[in-house]
Amino acid sequence: MALPNLWKIYSSFRTPEEERQFSRSAFFKFSGYILSCIVMTVLASRYTSGKTKLIPAVATTAIATTTA
Repeated sequence: MALPNLWKIYSSFRTPEEERQFSRSAFFKFSGYILSCIVMTVLASRYTSGKTKLIPAVATTAIATTTA
């Protein structure tokens, strides 16, 4: 038994104009989500790339103070 196509069932209750509005809204929300993910990834990579040089120095200092 095949499942009914829910998109067609819901779209049959809307006018073509309403369907276009929902489609555009979904597209722009999805585009905004992808764009925000890309921006956060770029910012995080830029922030952590400068900080990785400090981690070995901090670790060495922490080891030296705990063994002394």
